[in-house]
Amino acid sequence: MSPFKRRDMATEQPTVAIIIPVRNRAAEMRRLLESIAKQDYPLDRITVIVMDAVSADGTQEVCGRFPFVKLIELPVERHVSRNKGVAATDTKYVVHIDSDMEMVPATISTLVQIAEGEKLDFLSIPERSTGDTLWARARALEKIVIDDDPDRCGARFMTRKAFDTVGGYDEQILFSEDYNIHTRLVQAGFRHRVAKETFLWHHEGCTVLQAARKQFYYSQSAHLYFKKFKGVTVRQYNPFRAAYLKHAKLLLQHPVLFVSLMLGKALTYITGFSGMCYGWLRDRTRSQ
Repeated sequence: MSPFKRRDMATEQPTVAIIIPVRNRAAEMRRLLESIAKQDYPLDRITVIVMDAVSADGTQEVCGRFPFVKLIELPVERHVSRNKGVAATDTKYVVHIDSDMEMVPATISTLVQIAEGEKLDFLSIPERSTGDTLWARARALEKIVIDDDPDRCGARFMTRKAFDTVGGYDEQILFSEDYNIHTRLVQAGFRHRVAKETFLWHHEGCTVLQAARKQFYYSQSAHLYFKKFKGVTVRQYNPFRAAYLKHAKLLLQHPVLFVSLMLGKALTYITGFSGMCYGWLRDRTRSQ
């Protein structure tokens, strides 16, 4: 049993804020908040901030069923809402979670134990994708393969001090906001590692075409990201990953998923590049 489950020790445990940006994800939010309620870390040491971008599908009503949730309605993009959510807290640690994710019961306690025991400033959390579509199953295979790829890590758990030191999320760049803050934390010299002792379920139920449309939208600020992190981006978005060679045996055991992954990645790279070009032209036109 985790020591964090002992309520008589609750006041001795560090405080943790969970920041969740959301828009029209009622079913997903119910699943995520239920998983937070089942954490073996004292709930009175957890602050849950849901940043709702004016949902119209009952998301707010779902959040209202969980008394530990603080709901803030703000119609902004998710990287901005993450900053606003953190500003509404005063906890030692901050965790950034997406609305389509789900925590295992020991997520928070494990992250705190690692950070406190090893004196780390931030942690990346492995993901396990789940879903019924072919693309979701292909992504699930990819998540296993890139678990130990240092260039495909995004900071999710961090001290408030580290977050404030780098200025939080970059509000000028929506593209890859998790890699963006991760890179700046590394450059600032903060200590970190991947928390392989736990993971997050990521319920990616979309098709490859839906993923491609999302990639086009979020890539419209990618030119700013690539300009800001020139050398790093080559490693982060190189389609020929060493992790694929390292886990070649596993990939070849699932040929249909592997081929689907490669074709899907090609499509998302094309739409992502198109979105980047569109964003660059849009910004150039506005500046003239």
